[in-house]
Amino acid sequence: MKNKKKRIILAVVLVLAIVMVWNFTPNKNTVKEVEAEILQTRSLSQGISVTGNVEAKNLEEIILSTQQKVKVIHAVEGQEIKKNDPIVTVDTTDLEYQLSKHRLNFELLSRNLEKLQNKVALNDKKTFENEIKQTAIKLENAIASYMDEKGKFEKSEILFENGAISNEEFNSIEKHMNDLQSQVELSEIQLINAKNSLADFDTNLKYEIADQRNQVEVVKADIANVQDKISMSEIKANIDGTIVRLDIKENQYPTSKNSSIIIYDLSEYKIVIEARQYDAVKISQGQKASIKVKGLDGEYAGTVSKIDDAAKMDLTNERVKVKIEITINNHDDKIKAGYEADINITVIEIPNILAVNLKALQKENDGKEFVYVIENEKAVKKYV
Repeated sequence: MKNKKKRIILAVVLVLAIVMVWNFTPNKNTVKEVEAEILQTRSLSQGISVTGNVEAKNLEEIILSTQQKVKVIHAVEGQEIKKNDPIVTVDTTDLEYQLSKHRLNFELLSRNLEKLQNKVALNDKKTFENEIKQTAIKLENAIASYMDEKGKFEKSEILFENGAISNEEFNSIEKHMNDLQSQVELSEIQLINAKNSLADFDTNLKYEIADQRNQVEVVKADIANVQDKISMSEIKANIDGTIVRLDIKENQYPTSKNSSIIIYDLSEYKIVIEARQYDAVKISQGQKASIKVKGLDGEYAGTVSKIDDAAKMDLTNERVKVKIEITINNHDDKIKAGYEADINITVIEIPNILAVNLKALQKENDGKEFVYVIENEKAVKKYV
């Protein structure tokens, strides 16, 4: 290159990708050619990449009792159904037998309760009250007899001292008085026992009535429970969707392996992931996500729709993870529940910002970063 400078004229501000170096020598000036690009506005974003499986947004799993035989099957696996459509009807023969037993027991317990509360109980109480009255009269008579005999004894003492009666007669009178005194003491004990029996009767009756009433209520609850089961013998769908699992047979009891009926609402899809704590703290509801289903062309748009309130320890690798749900916004017929997908969740997005190519970024010895910008046909250093 001969002794003249090559002039670079730009109408807009340019960022140099390679630093323009000016070398001056005593004999000549040289110019080194560089590349430049126009500074443009861009959208910058930061994402988190995860992997998960496609699921139906809404699903229902019905667990059949292994104690009830399946009587009729109204649908088949793969069939689309509406909410409240019947799926199966279970046999209620055993339940109806239980209901009959509960009703008989209820009638018996109710009669016993009524018996305790009505005249029979009152008559029993009257018996105890009459016994108290009779015992009290008996005690009064015993006291009166004792007092009469005591008076005779006191007179006989004087007669015995004066020799008017023999020792044998005196002893006989004294013995008779002592016998009457014993009768008074016995009557007093009998009266106390009669009163205690009445008190015990009242207390026991209250407990007996309460216990009987509780038994009646328990049986009533049993009847209601069995009636509810009978009324639910026709198993219905609670959502619109497609039956994806139904492998039970008529006139057979479900087993632990085939007792579940699964319905998927395939009008919406979601992907559930488990994010590490480091990533989860950056994720929030409403953030956008790009979804690439493995084996399918193109990308699907998604939105973070749910984040669990609590993190859980993954015992496999001893890491804390949070379950996060991402809704697929533009699904099509190619997507199937169970497919594996790669997801990139946009956690930071800055639109319309001036940005430079990393190749244009330079560093000084102290670590400060800068770029060269062409101003008035000269390369000017700008710190960033």
